[in-house]
Amino acid sequence: EREKWRTKRNKRGQLEGGREEEIEGRETSSIMPCATHRGCLWSCRSSWSCFLVSRSLLVVAVVALASTAFALEDGSPSKPKKALKSQTPVNYFANFLKPSKSEVAVDFGAFNIPGKAAWSIKAGSYFGLWYFFNIFYNVANKKALNALNLPWLQSLACVGVGIPYIALIWALGVRDTPKIDNKLLPSIIQQSSLHAAGNVGGNVAFGAGALGFAHVLKSCEPAFTAIFSGLINGKWQHPFVYATLIPIMGGVAYASASEVNFNMLQFVSAMVSNVAFSLRAVLGKKTMSDRSIREVAKLDGPNTFSVLQIGATLLTIPFVVAVEGWRTLAPWTHPSWKAAIGKLDHAGAMITEGYLWKQLILSGLMFQLYYESAFLALDAVSPVTHSIGNNIKRVVIVITSVIIFGQKMSTQSMIGSSIAIAGVFLYAQVSEMYSNIANRAK
Repeated sequence: EREKWRTKRNKRGQLEGGREEEIEGRETSSIMPCATHRGCLWSCRSSWSCFLVSRSLLVVAVVALASTAFALEDGSPSKPKKALKSQTPVNYFANFLKPSKSEVAVDFGAFNIPGKAAWSIKAGSYFGLWYFFNIFYNVANKKALNALNLPWLQSLACVGVGIPYIALIWALGVRDTPKIDNKLLPSIIQQSSLHAAGNVGGNVAFGAGALGFAHVLKSCEPAFTAIFSGLINGKWQHPFVYATLIPIMGGVAYASASEVNFNMLQFVSAMVSNVAFSLRAVLGKKTMSDRSIREVAKLDGPNTFSVLQIGATLLTIPFVVAVEGWRTLAPWTHPSWKAAIGKLDHAGAMITEGYLWKQLILSGLMFQLYYESAFLALDAVSPVTHSIGNNIKRVVIVITSVIIFGQKMSTQSMIGSSIAIAGVFLYAQVSEMYSNIANRAK
């Protein structure tokens, strides 16, 4: 009888243990998708926690952008002037894509929107468009690179797809057509070459590894800009400004040492892109600081970028043919295009010809629109606010890549990335502070 009692007790314990495991399994499956389910991004509790943290960081990034863009200090060149008169809503919305450092009140009859609020809405919309187009560009760009693995073709799409759009807005008179003379042509060719090199380097980096980590490497661009500005223009900054470059470089080095998918091709390509875009920014600022060029040649921010897009397209074509073959210019005949048809992307969607065309065209158009939105934002706010917004954008892209593509980052990589991005914020603030001190001393 004792043996029977022990056997019953053991069976009862096994049944209760099985029920507990079953209940725990049901709770777990209700929280997250199955690890074997197609398109699943998370397969464990820790991954689900990372997802929640990523969403939280995304909210924090957006809040930080809003507080930075709209809570400006007194004396900032971005702070709107006090409204002296009012304007009609029709006039306000008609000039919505014409940025300015100040805005007058908007009279809606029953109520008025103060000038500062009207300016904040306009400037905030530029940042919103910038982020919106940039997220779509990065997702479409990465999908095309994953499917085809043709970074030179992707680079050509980025600079070439927007040309019909550029021609249309010039033909319709939406923007003034630039006037490039022989004196200005060498500078345009030089900047177009750097624009093409930076674009290709970025696409090679995005295709060679995790999208989020590529953006961490790209966050070093302000450091290169600071160094080249001193070497070329002779405008060296305070030593404390250069000291803020230490956490940027150190954070990237720390993150790189732990990155599972780290490879030298991605690192070198990202650095080439940083050098090229930094030189383009320094040389472009030196050329475009001439007021006669902006007024006579009609080269404002968006027009300058459009001219560089056309120049970069012409310069990229020969390299596309040399590196990836002449069939790249007719991509539907390329072996990589044919090999991609019928495969599944990261989410389990079937790759078709329509899918590939959609990603190429969408990435090129979004590239054009997000850069134009960035130039609108730059014309509306101070450079330091724009720089902060640009680096919050990188945080958003890193988080988006983790959510959409399921690309995980180690704890050390997250810490290093956070240090690097925080260093960029610190650089922007310290640089602005000493710039204001120097201006007051003059």
